[in-house]
Amino acid sequence: MQDDAQLSRIWFPWHDKITCTLDILMHLPRSVFSQRQLDLFLWLLKVNGVDDVPSVKTMQGLNAKLQKMCGIDSIGYKGALGHNYYVNDLAQILAQEMANPRVRPHLHFYPEDTQGVSLAEARQGARWLHEIPDHLITPMARIGTQDFYIHEPAMLRSGIPCIPVRWFTRLERGQHVLFAKCWGLEVVDTDTSRGWRVIQHPNWVVRQDEFLKNFPELCQDAMRYGIPDPTCIIDVVDPVTMAYSAWTFTEPQQGNQWRSRAKGHRVLGFALWAYCDDTSGNLSKKWNEHNSFLITPAGLPREESQKEYNIHFLSTSNIAPPLEMMDGVVDQLEEAQSEGIWAWDCELNEPVLLVPFILALLGDNPMQSEFACHIGLAGKFFCRNCWVKGHDQASDEGSDASGAMDDAAATDSSPPKPKSRRKKALESMADMVTRVKAFIKVGRPRHKQETVSKLRSFFNEASKLDTKTKVGKMRTESGIKDTFQMVFLDQMFASYKGKRGTDTREAALRAKVESLPANTTSPVWRIKELDPHQDTPVEVLHVVLLGFVKYLWRDVVQNQLKNKDDKKSLLATRLSSFDVSGLGISPLAGTTLVQYSGSLTGRDFRAIAQAGPFVLYDLVSPDCYETWVALSHLIPLIWQPVIINVQDHLTLLEKEIQYFLLCAARWTTRWFNKPKFHILLHLVEHIRRLGPASLFATESFESFNAIIRAKSVHSNRQAPSRDIARAFAQGNRIRHLLAGGLFVPDEKLVPETSAQTTNDTVQNRTFVYDHHAWLQIGPGPADLVRGRSTVTQYLGLDDHVNELLTARVFPSAGAGFERQLFKTCADVRLENGDLCRIGQYVIARAPGTHADTYMGCVEEIVQVAGSAQDLRSQPDMILVRRANASESADTYRMPRVTLESHWHMTLLADLLCTVNVQHNCTANHCGIMASRTVWQERQRTDQTQTAVTHNNPADLVLNTAQMRDAVHVQHFRIHSPILDPDHIIHTSAAREVTAQKVTMRATRVSSTRATSVAAGRAGGGLQSLDQPRQIGMLRERR
Repeated sequence: MQDDAQLSRIWFPWHDKITCTLDILMHLPRSVFSQRQLDLFLWLLKVNGVDDVPSVKTMQGLNAKLQKMCGIDSIGYKGALGHNYYVNDLAQILAQEMANPRVRPHLHFYPEDTQGVSLAEARQGARWLHEIPDHLITPMARIGTQDFYIHEPAMLRSGIPCIPVRWFTRLERGQHVLFAKCWGLEVVDTDTSRGWRVIQHPNWVVRQDEFLKNFPELCQDAMRYGIPDPTCIIDVVDPVTMAYSAWTFTEPQQGNQWRSRAKGHRVLGFALWAYCDDTSGNLSKKWNEHNSFLITPAGLPREESQKEYNIHFLSTSNIAPPLEMMDGVVDQLEEAQSEGIWAWDCELNEPVLLVPFILALLGDNPMQSEFACHIGLAGKFFCRNCWVKGHDQASDEGSDASGAMDDAAATDSSPPKPKSRRKKALESMADMVTRVKAFIKVGRPRHKQETVSKLRSFFNEASKLDTKTKVGKMRTESGIKDTFQMVFLDQMFASYKGKRGTDTREAALRAKVESLPANTTSPVWRIKELDPHQDTPVEVLHVVLLGFVKYLWRDVVQNQLKNKDDKKSLLATRLSSFDVSGLGISPLAGTTLVQYSGSLTGRDFRAIAQAGPFVLYDLVSPDCYETWVALSHLIPLIWQPVIINVQDHLTLLEKEIQYFLLCAARWTTRWFNKPKFHILLHLVEHIRRLGPASLFATESFESFNAIIRAKSVHSNRQAPSRDIARAFAQGNRIRHLLAGGLFVPDEKLVPETSAQTTNDTVQNRTFVYDHHAWLQIGPGPADLVRGRSTVTQYLGLDDHVNELLTARVFPSAGAGFERQLFKTCADVRLENGDLCRIGQYVIARAPGTHADTYMGCVEEIVQVAGSAQDLRSQPDMILVRRANASESADTYRMPRVTLESHWHMTLLADLLCTVNVQHNCTANHCGIMASRTVWQERQRTDQTQTAVTHNNPADLVLNTAQMRDAVHVQHFRIHSPILDPDHIIHTSAAREVTAQKVTMRATRVSSTRATSVAAGRAGGGLQSLDQPRQIGMLRERR
């Protein structure tokens, strides 16, 4: 028997196994228990004879103790708009990430300069590399035993003094090497002193091993070198403009402020993606809106940043609007940027000081417009990124162009508002041409300073009497709408309503203005490193898949194939017969995709985008089909996760976007009533600044909404913001402990009471610098997650040679294996995760090269019995037959695939990915002749359904619309032709104007006929009246 002390050591920090496992069960992210369910579970344990089952009260006390020791605090706030809400402690979340051995090795803290060669991570984008303020990214580098901080004089080994202003890395021989962008220093003699002039060189870069002395050492040795005191900086000069200014970056005598605050430890910049979205807190269809803030470290590689394990909850509320909650989040961010966050680095095994910053704000279009204080997609100035202008208000009414509800409709939001019944004004051809040309170009960019100035003018104007209408017009004319500020402006307008006398009204208004808080504009403007106009990147899920892919598909099914059941049936059959191998998706349910075209999800539209050209070729108009082909060429470029050559890729992407827009314009200019077609233009710049679009896609955040909903459902709903925040805080604790994260036991902590804007008392934990104080969980709980198990899944943490075809193709392949047994395999899992079967087409690395690739078909997978590869369940060799993809299938504008008589015996590591090939049905006139058996409830039935019969099955086409592994597939793409924008826009505009005139003329004729019929029915008495009275009588009779 083990005594209590021994049990506590084994199951530290829990008391024993039962309390440990119960605590884990209660607080796993997707395993949500209500208190009543916990009561039932504890009863089950007791009646089955389990000893020492704790009570609910005991477990609650243990949870509170552990949460205080190594958990996350939920901090209460009284919002500026009067709502109470809770925000989990950002500093503690980031400190846990640094002490988590499953996260810390993946984190990057310096931007990386690939010199335009590649772009795969956020740290390689221009925003982190060039745009984030120098003092927010990692401000120092440890070289040897010296710390070199930015904005401090230093000396190079050549004896040249300089000032590093920005640290970044470059990859050299597989290792990240630090470099610094530097400014020069020259000696200046004045009448009173001798000092330094800083020369702001724009392109001076210095490698880390060239640095000799840091600022403290240079101050000590200045006299020895006969140079002025490094603390004496006289002025700064821009060598381009020759403009002189004072040195304001630091106090020259003290150097960088972080040097004294860090106390000899490292200071690291911690980049974050921030996300906000609304979700329902109910399982039922009744909408219970919860706005939630989430974050994930932007320094993680792409594969890690998309994992649910690395998404962290900050706040939610069903009463406080997003910008009010952001006020609390920004308060924490500002404090962290001012004082830093102390954390224990489990990789370096030493304390570090973190400086967090926001790389970008993510969300759907309505949420990003709210972040940017933008009026939304339904406004005249519908773009939050630029000043492009759409229809005037008079011509906007009644249009089907409103895209404001598209995102909401895709995420279970409330029903869309009814459209206005006001008549739409007829647009002239010249106006239409001008609007369309402006629509397909990026307009003048919006900027933070400009919007802040506009918002200030709104407030100043609202501070005068009777200006509500004027302020509303100013908002409409600028497209700027700060929902946070509007609450205070409405209070100002209401302050003098119903009062008489100018003096009385002015006094009431003045009293209201004086009672308002200091900050009446959105807290987003307080985030120093962020411009919400440019740093709310195009969200490809809602803009592309739930945007124009949805628009085009619904147009096909509900418009072009309306009342054509035979063609709809043919479309459903083609979709069901579509070969999905290599695409990483499930077989398509054609009937569902056609019948429920108005209720599909992003997953469905992802499949449709890759299948469209192969199922629509003879069902839609030529212009419509060409738009689908253009879309299929564009989408893989958008989702390409690794960009090999940045400039070439962005040039190609911009060209394909323009080609797609021109194809849509040639079809009909009515598509340009949809703002998302324009928003797509900004994606090129966002990829250049932030990395591949998959980095700032929101699918992983959207799936996290299900966890938030579950936390809401299993609460008593009396304090949703607090209860959900605390539930996630406890989940963070379990995640950290089971990952082997370091923490300080309770007896070594000295609590400090921190005053908060709530009655709740939050205990700040004094940071412990002694590495002996930082411990991990005991061996008992560590063993629970050592192997693959249910808990780890919840956490997100498993023949003879001569008979071979290979031997017939390569007779020498069996040399040395004559006495060995061989096995042929049906499939193999490639290193990128693709499942490759016999007969599957693949892209492989060419023999003897690292960059060249070829396409081929896997003919045989060979394993030598008993070999090292066999023990690892991997093949020893793979026989690949080479394929030619140089010819074009003109209908699809994709490569035709023809097998050659060349063979390669390749290794598993040389197979890069599987690819999707489709039959060339248009050239072979394939019909619906075959049938397939229907399966129901996993049982074969007597029912059958139609299927496509392929004539000449060997005539294949490489599907370059494939989104998976696009970085390899796009080498085989066929480029789009060049179109004449002016001709297309003028022709399409002329056709549209003519169609509008015909429609308007028909409407007038119909209206006239209806009036005449009504007048005839009215009788002679009506005809004897004058025209105004006739009209009045007709209205009464209707």
